[in-house]
Amino acid sequence: MTAHRTGRHRSPARAARVVRTALWPVGVASAATLAAAPLAAAAPAADAPPCDSTADVCVDLSEQQAWLTDDGRATSAPMDIHSGSREDPTPTGTFTVQRKERHHVSKESGNAPMPYSVFFDDEGRAFHSGDTTRASHGCVRLERDDARDVFAALEPGDEVQIVR
Repeated sequence: MTAHRTGRHRSPARAARVVRTALWPVGVASAATLAAAPLAAAAPAADAPPCDSTADVCVDLSEQQAWLTDDGRATSAPMDIHSGSREDPTPTGTFTVQRKERHHVSKESGNAPMPYSVFFDDEGRAFHSGDTTRASHGCVRLERDDARDVFAALEPGDEVQIVR
């Protein structure tokens, strides 16, 4: 397991995801090339996620996108999301992952399946797989593969940041 910036340990799945996606923005390179490359102290890229460096997942409601992040850097490609409606908006702010349920069913929404649920607030809002063509009741809906990746990467106590 890799150490997390707060002293906690990341899950093996999160560590593997970080390693697997670390080269996503630059493509595949040899270890020798990477070892020889100087460390850049450049400003963040223009397409960097718009959240604080402490966030483990960043959601941009204006762009309807989310990223898994580490120290302010995206560790995943942008994921398309669908957020809440005007009547049931997805809240903005900083939250903490509370719990995960692989096969959650929402009693509040007529027993709607919510696969790969990662709950982040006291109102039952979560990241989960679902229909990304219509508004949610405040949740962050993701395509199935993205929901599976978020579910594998996040653990209770991880930071969720949602911005507009």
